[in-house]
Amino acid sequence: MDDLELQHAVAEELEWAPHVDASHVAASVRDGIVRLTGFVGSLAEKRAAERAVWHVRGVRGIAEEIEVAIPASQRLSDEEIAHRVGRVLYWDAQIPGDHIQLKVERGVVTLIGCVHWHFQKIEAEELIHKLAGVAGVDNQIMVHPPVAPTDIKAYVERAFRRHANLHAAGIALQVDDRKVTLAGHVPSVEERNTAENAAWSAVGVAEVDNRLVVQP
Repeated sequence: MDDLELQHAVAEELEWAPHVDASHVAASVRDGIVRLTGFVGSLAEKRAAERAVWHVRGVRGIAEEIEVAIPASQRLSDEEIAHRVGRVLYWDAQIPGDHIQLKVERGVVTLIGCVHWHFQKIEAEELIHKLAGVAGVDNQIMVHPPVAPTDIKAYVERAFRRHANLHAAGIALQVDDRKVTLAGHVPSVEERNTAENAAWSAVGVAEVDNRLVVQP
């Protein structure tokens, strides 16, 4: 698929996506990299547009430049947003809300603190993306595993083998203390994300540097 065909496919996917008002979003493609511009009415809609593009076969990457223009009727004060964020973090049983601090400035939420698992960091951010009035999230939460690393490389390699849709032969794996670096080539964005998630699932991992290149 050449860039023009990919651009048409991306535009069609955005039009089809039920959670995205594509009338104010434009897509251009160069060498398989999709550039998204324009504006949407919420952070959740912005994320939905990004996810829709990742689903298109042939996409190698996204330059995401969509702005969040919250309608006047949905705008909230930073104080109200902070209260709402604090409540959703507290109510989620899998997130240690007492270990996370937050700051809100002009609708952008900054998260600071430490959690034991990467999924907790990601879930905290995903919860906030769905809140009305939030214009952006700066996730500065650190991952500090509760146990010392053992043989992280062996754990990750076994995780790779368990995933039937992951072609691990093209992935070079390097471990330095608690940091896992992934390099090489994979045929799709889905496999790139699968490899990263598998690396994060290993006990003791505090950081994953995903340098995998997508070559459809």
